[in-house]
Amino acid sequence: MVVFRHVDRFVRMRRFESLSVHEVCKGIKVTCIPWLEPPTVHIQNSCQNKISLSDLHKRTEILHEFIYYIFDSILIPLIRANFYVTESQTHRNRLFYFRHDVWRRLTEQPMADLKLSTFEELKSDKAERMLNRRSLPYGTLRLLPKTTGIRPILNLRRRMLVKAKWTGSKGFLGPSINSTITPIYNMLNYEKTRKQNDMGSCVSSIGDIHLRLKYFRESLLAVHKRVDSLPAFYFVKLDIQSCFDTIPQDKLVRLVEALVSEEAYHLTKHVEMRPPDEFGSMWPMRETWPNKAFRRFVSRAAPATSPLHLMEAIGNGGTSHRRNTVFVDMPGQNEHHAEDLLDLLDEHVRNNLVRFGRKYFRQRNGIPQGSVLSSLLCNLFYAEMEREILGFLQSNETLLLRLVDDFLLITSNPDLAKCFLEVMIKGQPAYGVSVNPAKSLVNFAATVEGTQIPRMVDTSFFPYCGSLIDTRTLEIYKDHNRIFEGGEAAAVTLSNSLTVESARAPGRTLHRKLLASFKLLMHPMYLDTNHNSLTVVLSNLYANYLTTAMKMYQYIRSLRGQAHPPVEVIIRIIRDITKLAHRLIQSKRECGPRGGATVGSSSLSVCTLQHSQIQYLAAAAFQFVLSRKQTRYTLVLRWLDLVLKGSRPRSDAKAIRLAQVVQKGNVMYGSWRF
Repeated sequence: MVVFRHVDRFVRMRRFESLSVHEVCKGIKVTCIPWLEPPTVHIQNSCQNKISLSDLHKRTEILHEFIYYIFDSILIPLIRANFYVTESQTHRNRLFYFRHDVWRRLTEQPMADLKLSTFEELKSDKAERMLNRRSLPYGTLRLLPKTTGIRPILNLRRRMLVKAKWTGSKGFLGPSINSTITPIYNMLNYEKTRKQNDMGSCVSSIGDIHLRLKYFRESLLAVHKRVDSLPAFYFVKLDIQSCFDTIPQDKLVRLVEALVSEEAYHLTKHVEMRPPDEFGSMWPMRETWPNKAFRRFVSRAAPATSPLHLMEAIGNGGTSHRRNTVFVDMPGQNEHHAEDLLDLLDEHVRNNLVRFGRKYFRQRNGIPQGSVLSSLLCNLFYAEMEREILGFLQSNETLLLRLVDDFLLITSNPDLAKCFLEVMIKGQPAYGVSVNPAKSLVNFAATVEGTQIPRMVDTSFFPYCGSLIDTRTLEIYKDHNRIFEGGEAAAVTLSNSLTVESARAPGRTLHRKLLASFKLLMHPMYLDTNHNSLTVVLSNLYANYLTTAMKMYQYIRSLRGQAHPPVEVIIRIIRDITKLAHRLIQSKRECGPRGGATVGSSSLSVCTLQHSQIQYLAAAAFQFVLSRKQTRYTLVLRWLDLVLKGSRPRSDAKAIRLAQVVQKGNVMYGSWRF
């Protein structure tokens, strides 16, 4: 029964979770297994009944090998023979088991549609001849279920087995496609950095969205002086349909050829090394053995006539600005001719070979979506379209943002908003651009060619790339309601996002995972009191605490038996999350621009929250979440009551503001079933 219970657990595990042999063997006694019990076990004499330590270790080793054999050679092949196991696009780490006949019926039509639109099938012998002549291997294709269909996922990071030309060898693993085309990425990234002004509305991260939005708001405030005097804003959000699959290949290759400015490029590499656990100082390990440092390999390109050395790259901002980082230069340096790199790009774009099952396909339209070049090529291509088609948006009253293929227009001119809608929804065949009106969103009444565009009503919060932008003040909120996109309760969605580890030091692992998750939520754009009001910043921080508290509860609920953390560990986690929030806010008082953005004073992110406010919101959030499960967390709730009383502001105005933030957050998240 013990083994069967762990078989059931193995089948129900999430993606990236593991089950150790030691966990399975807990509760199994070697002396209770007939074929492992020592021959003297039934002898009444207690002295003769004992076995030596080496004998016990050997019998335990045999038991472990047998358990491993059950899972590795019986259970996993049995699952593989009967089911296709995959994650989905909307359920994060949750795994689904499809019977093979059901999976075939589900994927037949999507594969037929892919053959008609994007891929053409090749005969195996022709594909083999092409692979023998080229320097790039083939990619692998798999299909990922989503809410309304199947999404093709192309894996270009996988290393393929290369047949050896000499006899007596079984072959070797060759480089992946992405590693082979990395010099092209370095070349294009260098050209992009040189010609930043030609990138149009492109933003590389949500941090750039913050800087652009902040600069736009400051320029308007310079004219209108007060926030409540700002003009009415018209928002338009558009998403290009299948952008990677519709980009014209010939036009893209010609664009890149015109972009390249050097005859040859000098490529160098360096390693960025950081401590393995950035939260280790909060919970030092008792073990004395050293952990491996985190390593990140970075390559960069420069003209062959003027190579860029590591010290120069660090000085001019060409490297990351992480704290506690050691930069180590690598000796390997290469020089690549631009013509060779362009030929390799042409081969990658126009002759991308994909294998699905036992069949080979060639991508005849668009660019490979799993490529390290895909986002960069997309940004370069749509920047060209903006210069040619959307030049009428060059105005001080207009802000255009684009994260890959997601467009957002903010303007105080309604005519420009309507013109942008008409131009984009009409489509741009020369650039392969088509927009689905049903997936567009505006905050005003708009109809294009008889089609009514979906309108945001009864709210002033406009969603874009995981954030909510206030259409009246341009303040930024974190969009935590995105977790309901899969149509399930908060408890299920939060549980699907976890990766639970219970084998070794479960309390310390929970501490590390929760702090890392909380740190990702603490982006400067949500805590910037230069851009957002103090109430908005407090609301964002309280929402982050609430989400983290819910994750903590779901994680602890997933732990089994003795792996449940004691009260002291839970209190320590809450206290360290509060310390981390204060540390992050202190370190981000003044954050310089990233990604080459130059926006003047708007690059400064300032947060004026006080430690008592941070502590009060943390205690209130964890109290709100754990009070629903108070029978298990009685002692923790008592401690939280003391923290709330000790951190309450002395000023009535500050106390009322915090109480209003907490009350509003509790009403908003009170309907979540976690």
